[in-house]
Amino acid sequence: MLRLINAGHTLLRVLLLTTGLASLAVAANGEASKQQLKELNQKIGSLKKSISSQQGERSNAAKALQNIEKDIGTIAAKLHHTKQKAEQQQRKLNELENRQRQLRNQQQSQKTLIAEHVRNAYALGKESQLKMLLNQENPEKLSRTLTYFDYFNRARSAELSKYRDTLKDLESIKPAISAEAAALALSRRELEQQQATLLEQKNRRAKALAGLDSEISSKTSALSTLDKQRKDLETILQAVEREVTNIAMPANYKPFKDLRGKMPWPINGKPLNRYGASRQGSSVTWQGIQLSGNEGDAVKAIHNGRVVFADWLRGAGLLIIVDHGGDYLSLYAHNQSLLRSEGDWVRGGEGIATVGNSGGQRQAGLYFEIRYKGRPTDPRNWCK
Repeated sequence: MLRLINAGHTLLRVLLLTTGLASLAVAANGEASKQQLKELNQKIGSLKKSISSQQGERSNAAKALQNIEKDIGTIAAKLHHTKQKAEQQQRKLNELENRQRQLRNQQQSQKTLIAEHVRNAYALGKESQLKMLLNQENPEKLSRTLTYFDYFNRARSAELSKYRDTLKDLESIKPAISAEAAALALSRRELEQQQATLLEQKNRRAKALAGLDSEISSKTSALSTLDKQRKDLETILQAVEREVTNIAMPANYKPFKDLRGKMPWPINGKPLNRYGASRQGSSVTWQGIQLSGNEGDAVKAIHNGRVVFADWLRGAGLLIIVDHGGDYLSLYAHNQSLLRSEGDWVRGGEGIATVGNSGGQRQAGLYFEIRYKGRPTDPRNWCK
């Protein structure tokens, strides 16, 4: 017995030590993640300053377009979240109203059942009393009659209790419906205000684009601008690849390379170009796929990863880049709004932006690239 007690004490000490070490490991991992995120944000901040200084010679029209499109992005992101909130509130209100209808139907059924019990109990009680008085029933029949009578009484009492509970539920659901309806009305007013503000910003954007068009009046100027924009994007991608990629991924994240040919496209849109083809007859080639889309639709991450860039860039508009580990990046450009920020972890299929036409585009859509070790790769080999 003494040996068993000592063995038990030893096992307890081992368990306590193991638990303590596990807690320290979790805390250490948490601190390491915080430090990694801090370093990531510092690198991204330095990267943005470098890009900003390189683009300092842009025209007033280009700067105006950037400011307006960033404002549109902020408003559109708020609009997106408000829409989601309103949809959730509408679903909640529908559930409450459905529950109210069910309770009312239940109340009516209980009323009918209680009335039936009362009639049966009254008839049984009246008949039994007459028989007991006039016919002097034998003890067995009398006992059976009293048992039936007791059953009806208990059943009636149970139905009455259920009916009272139904009435309480009906009373309690009324203020919940009123509160949800009021919240939904408020969200709808917010939506109207945000939509009006968004329309105003879009009108400003149209004027800024007209000013930009007047600066780029010839095909030569247009091709020169396209070449500069391509170089700007290459610069940031090289810097991202060099400075902030290959962050340690969680152990439960499946490697990007294992999903070749199996990942979904970020939006359900028609490809508008051929990967590797010339752009406008110039030496600049398509290094990704332009997908048609509807303004405001969700842009979804194709796989798990961490956002390493989320900001406006000349030519790309509101741009978001996700690092998937293993030297793989995915890039989503010309968004209307960005729903995630630098340093955020995202999962495949999660909304990270909304479809737009930022970066001076005329039509809404999404420009999408996949890169491996900084080099573009055909998205059609990865997405199905």
